[in-house]
Amino acid sequence: MSDPFKGIPPLALRLLPLLEQSGNFSEAARALNVSQPAASKAIARAEETCGLSLVIRGRRPAALTAEGRILAEHAIRQDELAQHTARRLRDSRAHGSGLVRIGSFGASASTHILPGLVAAVARRRSGVLIEITERTDQPALQALRDGLVDFALVVENDDADLDLMPLARDRLVALIRTKDPLAQRATLDAKALSAPPFILSKGGSEPLIRAWFARSGHEPSIHHSIQQITSILAMVRAGMGVAIIAEMAVPETHAGVVVVPLSPGFPRTICLARRAGGFASHAAEIVWHTAAERALAS
Repeated sequence: MSDPFKGIPPLALRLLPLLEQSGNFSEAARALNVSQPAASKAIARAEETCGLSLVIRGRRPAALTAEGRILAEHAIRQDELAQHTARRLRDSRAHGSGLVRIGSFGASASTHILPGLVAAVARRRSGVLIEITERTDQPALQALRDGLVDFALVVENDDADLDLMPLARDRLVALIRTKDPLAQRATLDAKALSAPPFILSKGGSEPLIRAWFARSGHEPSIHHSIQQITSILAMVRAGMGVAIIAEMAVPETHAGVVVVPLSPGFPRTICLARRAGGFASHAAEIVWHTAAERALAS
């Protein structure tokens, strides 16, 4: 789209509102710290560009034509817009106002990590708003790559396109019905968990669960594939099978179900991830630096 004001000197746009207000070329020129000849030349250039008279010649005090007033009103609106934009930028710099979107991969992150981070950001900059969207691991990562979120909580990986900040350590654990003899063991290995009916978590831990079994050369006897943690707990409590989930995802109360560590253990580090490079906003930069204060020591 072509610029309809191309060729009009910026000085003319600044002069016209002042000229309408004062009715005096010399006074308008002095207000802008320019000479009267320079002011007259700028107005003449603007008239030539528009093909219209902008100032009524030979009248004292000086007055604008109808077309001159139209251009003066445009200049005033542009100045107001510029001032409004400047205020918004100052507010962003001073208060970090803005919306930051974070993709979370489920209960582990949403329950144990994000509430503390959100509270820390609010204490630092009340103008930063955080929107959390729960997805499983890969969709959360894809949303980050697609620019749908500013950050995503992911399990530590070797992706060179991401900057990762470790925020918490977690591990896989077994869920066993209290009355099940397996609940009495201090730890459970893949052989022990491959015999009973297995309830597979369809959340973000599924690839890790399969990898843990594969390391020992065993496969679980999958009878059910379930998305929600509450459903898995209810099924384990009902004696429908055993399960493995991330320890952080286990609710504080889980009556009738015992949490048993795995052997060998399967630890994982949960990180806040962002696309390598700059930040999409100052608010996003504030969230990242706030998270850095809560990061795990190397």
